[in-house]
Amino acid sequence: MNGARKPRAVVFDMDGVLFDTERVYYEAWDIVGEEMGIDIREIRDRCAGHNGADTEKIFDAWFGGKVAYADFGPRKTACFRRLIDERGLPLKPGLHETLSALHENGFRIALATSTRREGAIANLEQANIRAYFNVLTTGDMFLHGKPDPEIYLTACRLLDVSPADAYAVEDSYAGLESARRAGTRVVMIPDLFPPTDEIRAYAAVYPSLNAFCREIL
Repeated sequence: MNGARKPRAVVFDMDGVLFDTERVYYEAWDIVGEEMGIDIREIRDRCAGHNGADTEKIFDAWFGGKVAYADFGPRKTACFRRLIDERGLPLKPGLHETLSALHENGFRIALATSTRREGAIANLEQANIRAYFNVLTTGDMFLHGKPDPEIYLTACRLLDVSPADAYAVEDSYAGLESARRAGTRVVMIPDLFPPTDEIRAYAAVYPSLNAFCREIL
């Protein structure tokens, strides 16, 4: 990452970046979809990275009234929480080391997740990393979620930094577009979705949190 001035702030997405939970979400979608007798394989990809309100709109439009997200969503969320309770919260490699190193080197740290605030805080506290975050921005704070840039613009405003002076670390296409439109320095750590040529044109791609952290310190 080149530039005359290195940012001193990092805004992290949560699922797929801090926690290896996207696969668990997909499993919950599949379980509930099978229980309800609906094929959700394609629609779950379309909803990846979006907040609850936008996911509901995408889901309901896709099924055209045959099934409502108001019925599917709560069951999917309950299934996800059950799977996490049974197996534990899966952390991405290098999570604690990365956050500790950033904190010790004076970085301000924010969260920008499409997950609702209650669930996000529960995850941060379960992983014992809540104290590292100066700012939390969550999906239920905004009318429009990712790829709308407002969540990243708000996180940077609350951190008191310009978006151009903040790294935004993402894995989903919707999240990457949100960060790009906000004017941040976009970083992709791929999870379920590979980087495209278009993404590589505006984002720095790293294989892990550790690799990203080594580069910016």
